[in-house]
Amino acid sequence: MLDLNSHNLSNSKLPVITDNYTVLHFDEYPILFSGTNAFGNKIIGSFCEEDYENDTLIYFSIIVSDEDYSDFFRKKISYRKLIINSSEIFIIEKSYNNKILASYILPIHQIPLDYLPMESSFIPDKYAISDSISYSFKLKGKLTDLHKAIVSDVNNINSKIYDYLSEALQTLNVFGINPKVYSQPSTLGSYRLNYYINFTDSPQLNFFEVDQEKVSEFVNLYFEYISKLLPYEKDGFIYETVQNSENFLVVKNSFESIFTSSHQEPLPTVSDILIDGIGNVAEKLVEVSEFIKTNDSFNSIEVETISDGRYFSHGSIDINYKELIETKLSYGEVNYHNLTVESDSDPQPYRILVRRINTETGKGGGRLYPDDTENYHKISLTVHMNQDDLSNSIFTKSLNENKVVSVNGIGTRIDGVYKKLDCYL
Repeated sequence: MLDLNSHNLSNSKLPVITDNYTVLHFDEYPILFSGTNAFGNKIIGSFCEEDYENDTLIYFSIIVSDEDYSDFFRKKISYRKLIINSSEIFIIEKSYNNKILASYILPIHQIPLDYLPMESSFIPDKYAISDSISYSFKLKGKLTDLHKAIVSDVNNINSKIYDYLSEALQTLNVFGINPKVYSQPSTLGSYRLNYYINFTDSPQLNFFEVDQEKVSEFVNLYFEYISKLLPYEKDGFIYETVQNSENFLVVKNSFESIFTSSHQEPLPTVSDILIDGIGNVAEKLVEVSEFIKTNDSFNSIEVETISDGRYFSHGSIDINYKELIETKLSYGEVNYHNLTVESDSDPQPYRILVRRINTETGKGGGRLYPDDTENYHKISLTVHMNQDDLSNSIFTKSLNENKVVSVNGIGTRIDGVYKKLDCYL
């Protein structure tokens, strides 16, 4: 039996699950379970032993971080490891009718080793979450901590987050699928902006039979990379040393796995597609970060994935993102105001290869070939649609077939280097 002394008694409400109680393994008694306490902390607990002399049941209970909770449900960390990593553990004594009789708190080193769970104590497969395509952006701080917010602030940040998600999903156009971002009902009592990403085949673009699980895996890695890992890459890496980044290569390998799982050879320009996309998506996230500075309703946003009604931390967005990100994406762009900027007075013929294109906004990126050689300039591309349909056009043909095409447009050069092309349908 555990040695539970009166000096270890605790009146804390921290280990008591009040919401989201979920039994993860049951055998006569709940063996493994999870939930949240009255303060919103995540809890994982387990059956320890039965005290026959006192007719009571003994349970372990530990408070875990959002990140560890998420990793546990993804089978990235075992229950044993969570306990060992904790500095202390709560022990709850209950009656057979589930009434709490006493609560204790002990340092981990006082728990006998034979009371700890096994090394293989991972969450059962039945409850392990798969990669999610639902996201929640929880507004935190200022007025939202009081469960209120200024309507215009919520509307503005909702629009900016939508733009961020939509821009990121344009990378998938190469597979001939049409991502759509939908809003979901928020949770009562909290300012969460929830979104669901759905993928449908585009009749004009469809030429891959993609693996949905591979797409989901990539999307999650892509968002996590841009929001959490990109700010800590080397300065200017995206143009100079991108292939030396282990984190970037993880995203690239995931992107290529969509091709290979569909029995297709990955395009030789996968890195270019991702680099173009990362720069544009990061700019959208900068807009979200900058709005956090100026609004009166919240001062940070926690990003979470949603699975089976549960929320799992995916990182956070705060006011420092722009400062962290700008040196990673810069490549001689900071001093543009000291350089010569020239634009064509009329549309001129150009040869381009479209790397990405948003069929709704006409914005994208690609390569511009200034002569008959293989030399090219990376450009931002804007196609002014004039209410025409971009889906079945020369631009989507270039994207889908990985083919250089001839178009007319107004090119913009900065110190003699093409940076932008405006085209018209």
